[in-house]
Amino acid sequence: MTMELQKAICCHCSGRCGVLVGLADGRPASIAGDPSHPVSRGFTCKRGLAALEYFEHPGRLDVPLRRVGKRGQGRWEQVGWDEAVDDIATRLAAIRDRLGSEAVAYLAGTFHGTDQGIGVRFMHLFGSPNYGGPSTICAGPKIEAEALTYGFGPSAPDARPGETRCVLLWGHHPSASFPVQWGRILASRHAGARLVAIDPVRTDEAQAADLWLQLRPGTDAALALGLLHVMVQEGLYDRAFVERWTLGFEALRQRVAAYPPQRVAELTWLTPEQIVDCARLYASERPAALSHGSPNGMGRNALSCERALALLIALSGNLDRRGGNRLPGPPERVRTKVDFEWYEALPISQRAKQLGADRFRLPLDGYERLGQAGRRLWPGHEYVVDATYGAAAHAPSIFRAILEQQPYPVRALLVQHNNAIGCYPNAGLVRAALASPNLELLVVHELFMTPTAAYADYVLPATSWLEKSYLYVSGWNGLVVATPRAVAPQHERHSDYDLFRDLGARLGQAVCWPPTLEALWDHLLEPAGLTFGELSTRAQNWIDDAAPPERHERLDPSTGAPLGFATPSHKVELASSILAELGYDPLPGYEEPLDDPGQERDYPLLLMAGATHPAMTHQDHRQIASLRRQHPDPTVRVHPATAAELGLAEGDWAWIESPTGRIRQRVQLAERVHPRVVDAERWWYPERQGAEPELFGALESNVSVLTDDDPQRCDPAYGSWAFRLGRCRVSRAGSWR
Repeated sequence: MTMELQKAICCHCSGRCGVLVGLADGRPASIAGDPSHPVSRGFTCKRGLAALEYFEHPGRLDVPLRRVGKRGQGRWEQVGWDEAVDDIATRLAAIRDRLGSEAVAYLAGTFHGTDQGIGVRFMHLFGSPNYGGPSTICAGPKIEAEALTYGFGPSAPDARPGETRCVLLWGHHPSASFPVQWGRILASRHAGARLVAIDPVRTDEAQAADLWLQLRPGTDAALALGLLHVMVQEGLYDRAFVERWTLGFEALRQRVAAYPPQRVAELTWLTPEQIVDCARLYASERPAALSHGSPNGMGRNALSCERALALLIALSGNLDRRGGNRLPGPPERVRTKVDFEWYEALPISQRAKQLGADRFRLPLDGYERLGQAGRRLWPGHEYVVDATYGAAAHAPSIFRAILEQQPYPVRALLVQHNNAIGCYPNAGLVRAALASPNLELLVVHELFMTPTAAYADYVLPATSWLEKSYLYVSGWNGLVVATPRAVAPQHERHSDYDLFRDLGARLGQAVCWPPTLEALWDHLLEPAGLTFGELSTRAQNWIDDAAPPERHERLDPSTGAPLGFATPSHKVELASSILAELGYDPLPGYEEPLDDPGQERDYPLLLMAGATHPAMTHQDHRQIASLRRQHPDPTVRVHPATAAELGLAEGDWAWIESPTGRIRQRVQLAERVHPRVVDAERWWYPERQGAEPELFGALESNVSVLTDDDPQRCDPAYGSWAFRLGRCRVSRAGSWR
């Protein structure tokens, strides 16, 4: 039997490592790292190596299913793809004609290929502004904060062995979430770079660090402002850059004066000396790369925290610098995902109906302002930030509109790779919305059955990354990578693109959808004079379209002046003019998390809800036997002294209770967490029966049962909810049934 090797890109996480798929008689038979990939260079993790088991899994959805019983009963009948799409399109049109396009909402989630979120294009053409997803607590706050500050985001940590002198990991666990980056960081450290870790948990990264700051969960914004205080007071900032390229320094100086090390130490559980040492190390050891992760779940402090981190990068002289944080901007010769979202097709009158926009103004009014500023530097792009991150509706407001029908009813929900019951806060409310008779149509497009799919009217089978072509146009590093699909779609599985192309064709959008996904990739590559077929079959199947470092210094050929930054002022805006125009504080600040009266007494422990395991991504991979054996149960990490006080031992099942609910997870004794903190694993559901009341166990062990989606607790400008922090109490639960 001959084996043919096919280049592909693993999409089991957003790392997008290059792999070689061994094909035997047209079926995948092996997976290995691709040494020619310009970033991963032959690396692939255990999730990538398990791709064959994932592809062949007997639980994969293979045929469209239509509900025949009551919602949640788990009774289905098989239907053809065209029959299902015909009926879905008919029902969507009826809801639109009766209640308006805004009565249809869309949620997109986990990355399974670069057509992820293509439904946003469909929604813009359909006329609804109500699309969203976990982006609001994922990269969204970072992208928004940096776009407000620099005109584009996110910047990319550029750890370079032998050049980078300091790496600051802030709430980031790349050994589990981004192993390729972790390898570059370790290589930089071995070449002499200092490593600093800021994390409430002593992660593997913290254990390897020269300096570890174990801050109180949720106080990241206060710490960042404290570091800025030291840098400003001691003159450790890049004076030349600040004087020439920033706006609002004096206002920032006054703001950070309120965050001296002594005050910040009291807020964060650190010592003043740790804060001063960290600021001096990061600001003096240049170039320094800052890589951050967990601050994106900070609730009311989310945007302020990310803004403060953006200011640290800028003031320290590490912005758009080799070995620091690169700011590539969108590629100059290739269209991007932002361009195929077609936000401009959504009528202005419909944009104004976006759920949550009356309270959280940045995703609506701010998005247009960011686009206007960006067009000056990148006239080929109508908008420079993904609508998925920059213009999304507030997901908790979508669920409330289903239940309460205010400010207007949402009657149809399209869900793609997004287990809503698992990943959104206040999971009980989400379940109630999906089960509500107010919801006339629920469509789920997935690879496996999920608790959310249990309530669907239609469950449609999706292709995995092995079954669809790939074009990645990166705003992080300027790379444009193309690979053909490794195998044809199996059974009746269809790609994300196929679903919305087919729906669009039935709803008057046919002219807006190329016939194939590959034809869409051709459209993106057209300005570079390339076709997808040409690039994807080259030995070097990628091009580098990154702007050079310090692009802001380049001269505009039409004016002779430096290009500057894509902000309204053309400078790095320490005080954001867009936030000021929208009525928000233009500078980062800090608020103590909101607690109800008596909450600290009744729920004495701080809850972290972000623990990850390298064998799993978000809610994915728990179905894969080889990976599940490595991590069979959901775990909550508890300090041994705290566990002893509570009568808990290693391996015990424990109740974790918050004001919104109660779940069970297995205790893992861990000195790496603070005695006043417990670290619960996120977004878990084991394999049990899918029908009510079990729902795969999602409401028994999923940390989203414990988190709160009260709009009052969300970021006031952007809408992020407090995913990673809360209050809880813990007690022994007995054995799992």
